[in-house]
Amino acid sequence: MNYYKATFQYDGTNYFGFQWQKDIPTIQNVINLSLGQLLSGKVTTMGASRTDSGVHALEQIVKITTDNEIPCPGFTVLLNQILSKEIRCLKIEPCQGSFNPITFSQSKEYRYLFTNTLGSMGVEQKFIANYPYDLNLPLMQECARQIVGRHDFRNFCSAGSNVKTTIREVLECELVEVDPRTFLNDSDLFTLSHDLKHCYQLRIVGQGFLKQMVRHLMSALWLVGRGKITPDEFSSLLNGEVREKRLWKVSTPRGLYLYRFNL
Repeated sequence: MNYYKATFQYDGTNYFGFQWQKDIPTIQNVINLSLGQLLSGKVTTMGASRTDSGVHALEQIVKITTDNEIPCPGFTVLLNQILSKEIRCLKIEPCQGSFNPITFSQSKEYRYLFTNTLGSMGVEQKFIANYPYDLNLPLMQECARQIVGRHDFRNFCSAGSNVKTTIREVLECELVEVDPRTFLNDSDLFTLSHDLKHCYQLRIVGQGFLKQMVRHLMSALWLVGRGKITPDEFSSLLNGEVREKRLWKVSTPRGLYLYRFNL
């Protein structure tokens, strides 16, 4: 068998997440079918992270196992000609058979981009969320700093994932204003409309994340910004205090990016 580490980038808008699902359009389905057109024999893939429906990736690591040798690096050109226009292979290189993109990952970084434009302008941004309310950014930044550390995130995840514990450790978390063109314009997949020059970014780095955890955290921070949740209440939620009814709906996936891995 032959083993390769590949890096993919994708616009997840029209896909039901990364992981393969029977008869459902997912990123892994498209990658597998495309590889099958170029390689004979058995081909399998393993992704480093299961991004959810509508979530994008600037760097998704995939292990490819195949009966055939892949002629690197020219193979990426052929593969990109077959892949759908929303998916790009950035690099393929040989790796050891023992390489596991899930267990070898020391940490992963997500970024959530949003504006708070009042009215309809921000809603039309395909790759950046819009939350059209006045927000107290200093309060939100204070709570973002609270996220760093080891916490019980039971209040910040969706049902449906089989996990032994909801305790996770966040290594870095910050809320800042950025120019999204500094990294999105490096790819031809993410076109920004209205000549958008700045937005807000929640950057979070951790060893592992629960289902829709980043999007739940973003929704809670928005309520902090509106004065619906105090920093003390946010802290109690981080410490695992369960409420009978959640105060927010999970935020839209359009602003969320799997940004990079530390292997």
